Amino acid sequence: MPQYYQCRITQRYHTILPIPQELTRKPHLAATPRDDVLARMIRDRFVASGFDTADLVPYDLLLSRPNHTNPNLITLTNGAGEEVFRSAFKEIPLHEDDEDPEFVHSFNAYTPAGLNPDPGVGVVYANYGRVEDFDELDRLGVNVTGRIVMARYGKIFRGNKIQHAQDRNAVGVILFSDPLDVALEGVTEEAVYPNKGWLPGTGMQRGTTFMGDGDPLTPGWPSTEHAYRVDKEEAGLAQIPCQPIGYNDAKVILEKLRGDQQTPESWVGGLEGVEYNLGPYFKADFSDYRLRLQTHNYELRARSYNVIGTIKGEVEPDRYVFIGNHRDAWGYGGSDPSSGTAQMLETARVLGELMKDGWRPRRSIVFCSWGAEEYGLIGSTEWVEVRAYLFLFFSFILRNKIGGLTMFHVNTDTCASGPILHAPGSPLLWDPIVKIAKMVPGVRNGETVYEEWEEYEKLRNHSTPEMRTLGSGSDYAHFSFYCGIPCLDIWFRRDKNKYDISIYPAYHTGYDTFYNIDHNIDPGFRIHQGCSRIASLTLRYFADSAIIPYSLEKLPTAIKNAFEKVKEKGNGEKLMAIYDKFPLLGEAIDNFTMTTSGFVAKINQMKEDIDPVTLRSLNDQIMKLEQIFIMPAGLPGRPTVRHAIFAPSQFDNYATAGFPGISDLLYGYDSLGTEEMTARQKEIRRHISDLTILVQRASSLLEDFHSI
Repeated sequence: MPQYYQCRITQRYHTILPIPQELTRKPHLAATPRDDVLARMIRDRFVASGFDTADLVPYDLLLSRPNHTNPNLITLTNGAGEEVFRSAFKEIPLHEDDEDPEFVHSFNAYTPAGLNPDPGVGVVYANYGRVEDFDELDRLGVNVTGRIVMARYGKIFRGNKIQHAQDRNAVGVILFSDPLDVALEGVTEEAVYPNKGWLPGTGMQRGTTFMGDGDPLTPGWPSTEHAYRVDKEEAGLAQIPCQPIGYNDAKVILEKLRGDQQTPESWVGGLEGVEYNLGPYFKADFSDYRLRLQTHNYELRARSYNVIGTIKGEVEPDRYVFIGNHRDAWGYGGSDPSSGTAQMLETARVLGELMKDGWRPRRSIVFCSWGAEEYGLIGSTEWVEVRAYLFLFFSFILRNKIGGLTMFHVNTDTCASGPILHAPGSPLLWDPIVKIAKMVPGVRNGETVYEEWEEYEKLRNHSTPEMRTLGSGSDYAHFSFYCGIPCLDIWFRRDKNKYDISIYPAYHTGYDTFYNIDHNIDPGFRIHQGCSRIASLTLRYFADSAIIPYSLEKLPTAIKNAFEKVKEKGNGEKLMAIYDKFPLLGEAIDNFTMTTSGFVAKINQMKEDIDPVTLRSLNDQIMKLEQIFIMPAGLPGRPTVRHAIFAPSQFDNYATAGFPGISDLLYGYDSLGTEEMTARQKEIRRHISDLTILVQRASSLLEDFHSI
């Protein structure tokens, strides 16, 4: 086998370094002095590792902060006007690592300052604040108009919860983490942080509520100093106040709610002694109580930095593989993002050591420390938008600059939040991550990470690890959903066979500390090491393999499965009735499947005897495959989401959806009036036609062998 087919892989340089402790020593909210210190530290480490370039790239952003001299509060007063309850606005320090005067107060970014003018409007408990939860309230006759909505964190993105409440004319939202999601072993002192990893009752989840990506004031364009900025009113920010609280404070409110309608059984959480009544009124003993929600958040312009480091490729320096992780945190960022940042810095050190031994990657490797991710994937989105002028020449320059030259992006936001590998991504990357997982020593007791992963999935009745496509929620989003670059999100998460919860308990709270990592999540830092080994090997696999090692046949299979899922619940018949050419989309997918199989067979025939020019041409063809499914104008009603096959759901930014444009257009279809339904049918017919053409183009791309 020729030398350029070899993927030179080693694990001998990996060690455990004290990087996580330094990263988490102080809070580092986006665009604060500590965040800037870490940006410069990361740049200096890239330089020390021998990178060819290492740069700080600034952006001027709209950010959001709470007022530390006038904290956000929820209060209860009795009939005499006496205050009987006041919510906490920051966590109680439970360990010496927890106390820092710069730690940000509890707030939800980009929600406005506000005060409900009538404290007697009432409170409605809305479960998780999903569309189906509000629909259930409607069915039960519980009106949220003019009222404050109280909802549990989990299941969907917090911004969707606020949007759903706003759409139904609520005047404010209170979010809380329920013990059923964050304290499954009880709420006693012995059962929660710092003694275990579960969240105590004073933990409050911060987070953005912005429904878009990037700087809210420069949609579609980079947020440079001279950029035009839209008015804040045009930015699509939340219009009603929202405040997160801990479950101790949530209990004080919920236990007083009256329930004239029966609460659905699945809505009952884990607060002892609380019936989870729906409200909106208080029980008889508290009928004169009034609740006031008052927030004092404000927006500001601030500068945040990306740190971009590059190792230049030896053979194909104009072909790139990316690794990215954000740097900013809502607090100390023990797991999110510092476990990922520590991994990335260790990976940089390992590759630097290899370069000292004379190694150079075949292709260039780009390391990215993204800024202001927590506010809405801002740093990564702005970095892509700087290159947005290239998209004007979509068919040529995009292919040859940011899309065609970029083989994949591996994201490592939260490397360590549990012991189980989780690696959603483009189907083109499913086989490579399995291959890599079989090479890495286990982080628990298994011989390899793959064995541990497989054992976990077997307990979930899956014969092999279950592979998933990407939702949004981290910095791969604009690469994947706007550019069509195959992306992989590598992290180790909680064991859902033991505890099926949405996210690790300390997420975005004051208890996501180095102590929590060191004592509760990853003692000995084996998970950190495993994550870095996977990232290092994956980068080298794609940087050094002569033929790009995509799992090509997985893509049409995943598209076929998504197509079958779209047709479930009677939607296939509905779409057929709307557009009689709908079956042609299925036929195009079947043809794409056969064409891909033939293309893979052709590659296998050529592997042993291929000249460099033909090799480069073949790789260009392979790199363009997923980008075929990018719609230049975006999905219907969503111009910044352009991946026609796999993209986030419109109604849950965290979730993935196959054929999202179809799902979006079918949402609420049956309740439309005659005129609206006619217009929607026209949109559906056009979109199905577009999808069919895109799939046919994918087949044509692989059928064209004249260049190879």
